[in-house]
Amino acid sequence: MSKQNVLRSAALLTLSGIIAKTVDFLFRAYYSKQLGSEGMGILSLVFSFHGLILTFATGGFGVAVSKTLSGLYIKKDFTAINKTMRCAITTVSILSLAAIFAACLFSQNIAVSFLKEPRAAKSIVCLSPSILFMSISYCIKGYFYASRKVVIPASSEFLEQAIKITSTTFFLKRMLPLGISHGCEAVFLGISLGEFSSCLYLSLFYLKFRQKASSCSSQAAVFSPLMKIALPAMTTSLMGSFLRMNESVFIVSALKKSGLSHPAALKSYGTLYGMVMPLIVFPLTLMSSCFTLLVPEISRADGMKSHIRLKTIVSRIMRFAALSGFLVCIVFVMFSEELSSLVYSAPQISKSVKIIALLSPVMFIDSVCCGILGGLGKQTKLLFFSLSDNLLRLGFVFLLVPRFGTDALFFTVILSNIFTASLTLSAVIKSAGTGFRISGWFLRHFLAALVTVSISSLLLPIFLTETLFEVIWAITFTVLLYILLCSMLSKNLRQDFFWIWERMFLGN
Repeated sequence: MSKQNVLRSAALLTLSGIIAKTVDFLFRAYYSKQLGSEGMGILSLVFSFHGLILTFATGGFGVAVSKTLSGLYIKKDFTAINKTMRCAITTVSILSLAAIFAACLFSQNIAVSFLKEPRAAKSIVCLSPSILFMSISYCIKGYFYASRKVVIPASSEFLEQAIKITSTTFFLKRMLPLGISHGCEAVFLGISLGEFSSCLYLSLFYLKFRQKASSCSSQAAVFSPLMKIALPAMTTSLMGSFLRMNESVFIVSALKKSGLSHPAALKSYGTLYGMVMPLIVFPLTLMSSCFTLLVPEISRADGMKSHIRLKTIVSRIMRFAALSGFLVCIVFVMFSEELSSLVYSAPQISKSVKIIALLSPVMFIDSVCCGILGGLGKQTKLLFFSLSDNLLRLGFVFLLVPRFGTDALFFTVILSNIFTASLTLSAVIKSAGTGFRISGWFLRHFLAALVTVSISSLLLPIFLTETLFEVIWAITFTVLLYILLCSMLSKNLRQDFFWIWERMFLGN
């Protein structure tokens, strides 16, 4: 396959991912309105446990399959490809079934002893089947990525979303009136059905394409190469998932120690991690999907030992990340109440949205720095940074939240993001050999943001009410004003934009 086709396939995959994530976010906003903060707290707790057992079941096999098969496709060893797929699917199926059996059998103990939320027991049972479907899907997606058939895994995401939305809406209408815990069960049943439909869809296409494989004999060992990639990925991911699950449980427990009742503690946790953070992180998620297409450009410059080219690429990406981060910050700070009402019908969370939104530039810088370090092959450093951040958050939750309550929780989130951003940024500066350019990477966008907020704050109250059309108009005006000011302060903005657009979608 030509380089141009590879880039177009990657762009298609990225675009489909963006659409799927947008639909998923909008649907999350829908059931957040139905369940409220307390329900989102229960969902977040169960998701943290689900992430742990999913990591155990998948064992890093999705990435391992893609990497292993890519080499086998070059050799055109189709028999080894089939053997690798049988080995991967069999292994993850055994691990998944074991995890599902244990989760269902001990769901009550897990909910009470580990999650400290008895109402989560049936939700664990409802979500557990998705582990098998997701594990098999990861392997089959790895097969299609390696064979460059990206349309199939991309289209599977749309089917999954359609089934998930339809089934969850159906179950919510019938189960939510019985109580919040039953509403959570409805969401998890919908997720499991969505994952099942995606797995079935991918499996049928895999069986179709697998029949085209050559029947030539192959003595290539397949289990050992898979495990060499999968085991390190599984070990590191398990550590991170375990720490995140404990953090979720510790937060609710620490909030209760600060004087809150259990429902109030669950609401505070659900508000921050189930509503505010997803809202702020959503634009970052979309941008990160786009910037993954620039990772090969970074790897290529590093592999060619072209230090000047690498510095230029890093500077352009950092400038664009700063522009995007401050843009998101402006929108959420200025329109926190309107967006909280429109997305969640919860204007009371607008203060929390405004506080976390101030971190948007930091989050964007950290995200692109992680991408740059990944392109430079610094995965070990990224792992160390992630684990250090997890331990830091656990320490602050354990020491500060019982004493200072919700304020300490916000402080922990703020300090955690600044800590990881400082680590990843310093690593990028050192690895890429470029200095921290405070004017080009930060100061100009900060000044443009300040001026934008000042002008918009004066003009918009004259015209703005709470109708959807006027909110959209006000946000559009603010965005255009900010970009105009940035273009006036930075002569590189237009060149940076066209360069990134060409690299991501045109393959130039």
